Amino acid sequence: MASISKICLYKPFSLSFAGSVKDQTLLQRCNFPATCILREQVPLKNECRVFARMPERTGTGVSTYLRETGTGENGDYARNDLDISHLISVLKFCGGEGCLEFGRTYHGLIAKTGLDGDEFVNTSLIDMYAKCGDIDSAVMVFNQMPRLDVASCNCLISGYANCGLFEEAFRLFMNYESWGNKPNSYTYSSMLAICGTLSAIEEGKQLHAQVVKMQYLSETAVSNALLTMYCKCEAMADAESLFERLPQRNIVSWTAIIHGLYQHEGFEKAMRLCCLMRESGIEPNDYTFTIALASCGNMKNIDNCRLLHGLVIKKGMALGEFVGTALIDMYSELRETDDAEKQFKEMGNLTSKVSRNALIKGLVQNEKANEALDAFSEMVRKDAACDEFTFSPILKACASLPSFMSCQQIHAQVVKANFDKNTHVGSSLIEAYTRCGSVEDAEKVFSRISAPDVVSWNSVIKAYSQNGNPRRAISLFRRMIIKGFRPTGSTFLAVLSACSHSGKIQDGQEIFQSMINEFGVSPEEAHYSCMVDLLGRSGQIEKALDFINNTPIKPTASIWRPLLAACRCHNNLRIAEFAAKHILAMDPNDATVYVTLSNMYIEAGLLENAENQRKLMKLKEITKEPGCSWIEVNNKIHKFFSRDRTHPESEKIYDKLKQIMMLIKGTAYSTNADSLQVKEDFCLYHSEKLAVCFGLISLAAGKPVRIFKNLRVCTDCHMFMKFASMITDRVIILSDNYRFHHFNKGGCSCGDYW
Repeated sequence: MASISKICLYKPFSLSFAGSVKDQTLLQRCNFPATCILREQVPLKNECRVFARMPERTGTGVSTYLRETGTGENGDYARNDLDISHLISVLKFCGGEGCLEFGRTYHGLIAKTGLDGDEFVNTSLIDMYAKCGDIDSAVMVFNQMPRLDVASCNCLISGYANCGLFEEAFRLFMNYESWGNKPNSYTYSSMLAICGTLSAIEEGKQLHAQVVKMQYLSETAVSNALLTMYCKCEAMADAESLFERLPQRNIVSWTAIIHGLYQHEGFEKAMRLCCLMRESGIEPNDYTFTIALASCGNMKNIDNCRLLHGLVIKKGMALGEFVGTALIDMYSELRETDDAEKQFKEMGNLTSKVSRNALIKGLVQNEKANEALDAFSEMVRKDAACDEFTFSPILKACASLPSFMSCQQIHAQVVKANFDKNTHVGSSLIEAYTRCGSVEDAEKVFSRISAPDVVSWNSVIKAYSQNGNPRRAISLFRRMIIKGFRPTGSTFLAVLSACSHSGKIQDGQEIFQSMINEFGVSPEEAHYSCMVDLLGRSGQIEKALDFINNTPIKPTASIWRPLLAACRCHNNLRIAEFAAKHILAMDPNDATVYVTLSNMYIEAGLLENAENQRKLMKLKEITKEPGCSWIEVNNKIHKFFSRDRTHPESEKIYDKLKQIMMLIKGTAYSTNADSLQVKEDFCLYHSEKLAVCFGLISLAAGKPVRIFKNLRVCTDCHMFMKFASMITDRVIILSDNYRFHHFNKGGCSCGDYW
């Protein structure tokens, strides 16, 4: 070779491998001669001196040279059986285990012993370097080979593919014939795999034609590669046609087409092929059963799922990691969480991180957040390893409750496991803190993410949008674009909501237009609804109605609802009746519509009309969702309803409420306080007031009080919270079904615009 120093880190030659191989037990997996690897360091150094004194390097090999020279006079040199087959074995081991430094050391030995001219050894070197990720060294060896054969070309193509250098792989493939080589079946299998990865269907079809021409289609490995390529390219019609014409089918062929059908939601076809596979005499393996169970779960047929479960038990596979986890996923998909937990328990000591993650994910998907937190706690108690697939769903559980204390505790686990900079976990943390009303924590998490993606940006923009800081939300939106991120529909929804919450009509309209004209994002139902809210909330009722009438999609109930809410706020009974008519045409059991109209009729003095609305509700057996508020204290959720006296601390809660009301009445803000007095009998015992009073008597002094409510906060309660925050010198955070209100020193983050 021209210059070994360019390829390997050339040092004074030594065969002391202590620093080259991380785990010495790995050496046992390769059939190395004991004299070469496992001897003590002193004899190895003596052998190195033999190689250094060689008068001339030839291609005869090390064992030939040592047989000719014999042993040293003092018996220092043991007989060495190192030959070409041994070198190939060692290099294969290095590539398989990723032992790059070990492989480089052997490369040095190869150069020193003159074996660098052997094509088999060079091909093994290319393969070793490629598998270890050092593609530059692989290319150097390739370029210095005196003769290139198809095996060396195939090794480099595989190396390029493994390193994601697909263009280089194609270029090398195009040069095969110029070197006097013809692609073989392995070449085509590799190239078809690349086409599948790139979804390069046209190139894949051209390779298919060559495969037919070269008569390689009868080789199962090539036909399976073709099948997989078509599935990955979403050309399922071509994949099914090819499968029907395959001369030979093995378990890989069947599994490839079944997996392709599953990925493209052809669940029934996938299950039918599973049956045909067994009828043809080929029994499914673990991977095939995993796909079948996933398909069955998506079909939502519980009887078929139980039959398949029985077959898996009969085959003795139900407790294995892959099939067992697939069973947990299947039952979770069917909302049969009891069966999912039973399957998990039956796996016993065979449970793994993957199966635990599947259970947690299934519980969260089925809205069993508390059970998911219990499963996570058990995982932590057993010191089971957690990863991003553990933390992301469990943080969703915290967000769904929402539980600020649980979120903080899991955040600590995230930091302990060194996942605090992970993009996916970071985005989930931001979402969880946002749902808990802690925008400061959300911002801190975002600042620590090493490589924030568009989801991370969306999450932090949403955090500021929902927590009363629209200016910061819009600023982050513009900064995101400057940094080269392309906003998505979710991004625009968050920013438009920020504009709506703050009355920034011009900004909202400009952003909506840029969404369509500049970024080519098609508005969806939620975007149109947000624009109606933006206009209606600011009092531009007629413009909001015109906007609805000019939407390119048919207006849904979700688009009409913000117009009705705006009419209620700005006392426009005429358009309210018009909006209500459209909502009830699509959702005749919407209790909010009847209640809103009834209240507006009362305020307008139309008592008969109001009574008719109440009668209609009674006739249709429509009931309004009762107002409910809850607060987390000492890791426990406490719920309250209007005039609720079921809580063990009810007496103290009501005493605290009376105390605060007396202090409010004694403040200098007599005008606002009087408006509270007028409504005292009707609104005094609303659920959020009871919840905040419980928080004031239960939480440590100075600690924020976080309240969550299922309905929109009323004007009276909003005013009460402002006074309470001033009198008690507490930050009160109230989340209703639309946004967060941060009360502090008598003011609210919404600026009384909600």
